[in-house]
Amino acid sequence: MSSKIQFKVYESAVDPARIPGRAPTVLLLGPWHAGTQGLAVNLSEEGYQVVLVDATPSSASIEALRRRPTAHNEDTPDTDGWSVALNLLHLIDGHAGGWNRYTALITLGLPERDVDLPSKLHNETSKKGGLSAHVAYGPQLTQSQALAAAQRSDYPLLLHLAEVSPLIGRLVEAAKRGDISHDALPFHPELGSLTASVGPIRPKSLSVFTYSVEHEGEPSQWACAFPFSSNTKDYAFPSSFSLTEAHRSAAALSYTRTLTTLKSAMGPRFPLEQLWDRHTYYEFATRDAAATMSTMVSEPYVNHVACLTGGSGFTQLHRFYEHHFTTVSPPDTQLIGLSRTVGVDRIIDEMVFTCTHTTMIDYFLPGVPPTGKRLRIPMVGIVNLRGDKLAYESLYWDQANALVQLGLVDPVKSSMVEGVRLPVAGDEVAQKILHP
Repeated sequence: MSSKIQFKVYESAVDPARIPGRAPTVLLLGPWHAGTQGLAVNLSEEGYQVVLVDATPSSASIEALRRRPTAHNEDTPDTDGWSVALNLLHLIDGHAGGWNRYTALITLGLPERDVDLPSKLHNETSKKGGLSAHVAYGPQLTQSQALAAAQRSDYPLLLHLAEVSPLIGRLVEAAKRGDISHDALPFHPELGSLTASVGPIRPKSLSVFTYSVEHEGEPSQWACAFPFSSNTKDYAFPSSFSLTEAHRSAAALSYTRTLTTLKSAMGPRFPLEQLWDRHTYYEFATRDAAATMSTMVSEPYVNHVACLTGGSGFTQLHRFYEHHFTTVSPPDTQLIGLSRTVGVDRIIDEMVFTCTHTTMIDYFLPGVPPTGKRLRIPMVGIVNLRGDKLAYESLYWDQANALVQLGLVDPVKSSMVEGVRLPVAGDEVAQKILHP
């Protein structure tokens, strides 16, 4: 049955010892190209077994998926979606270890004729756990189909839609009638007030997000144009077709929202704060470059935005840590935490970096010899984790603030226009952060 169905199984890249039992499974149906393959690799690094199935329109693979099984119950509705569901189950039984109790479906541009695929797949596997979630990028649904899917409560449904999608207006009207919850939709001026909920958090049956891509286009393009991973970067910055910053923004935002649904429904959920704190322990306490790199994915990157230091890829970043980071920090270096925001796949730390400038700090003040002066620099670090490893870090600070404290920039003397005082400051910036 699966001889003409193009597919590939990506096993979880996370150490099996870190996931109790079998890793959750993601069925990824969409066009077969570098973007979907890169997305599959990303998800495998999150800790999922990923079964990527070619559903390119008019391809031999999608036609094989829609072919009616030779033996089936005559009472079962004979639809394309039902046929795809049974053929997927046959493929999974033969090549992916059988149906997993924790399995989610991701569809990229689910066509109208296959709209009942998720429900049929769920029904056929209900005794084995059914579907844990369905994430749909740009589904091609009619109004009645959209409402029927939105009103199901068997498993959470996450819709990623272009802002120009006609489904948005239909869903807003349904919310105004009370057919679906207002808080399932993004902000809309015609919907009611934003109210709080009380009691334990319960998973939403429907969540809808929109993205400002110019037109609906091919959902697999903007779904896979994730710019922050080596697995998808080449696809996100192609020469063969036009992808814009809006596409990359949509991919980045939708990826995190997809992970929120997947991890809430079936895991794996790792202790992100402890993983990040272990990384900084190796950076600043033991100052061990190899141990620091052991906490990161195979192709990570670090970007110190203010001075363009860091590294991309394992080899380059290891060299950066070994020669320009762990060995050059002043002995009294400290990070004073002010706030921490923890999301499903990232941590945002607001902090104050303090030290006495007694060494050449290549990663922070490249080319500036030691001045012996005291530094207190407010910083914000954005840390992305993929599975149980760090994928990238972006660190932001005001370099002018640092240079003022070192006496290398003066608000008056450094101005190139007479009578103009530069809007920069020294230690009082940290003072205001620490004592607002």
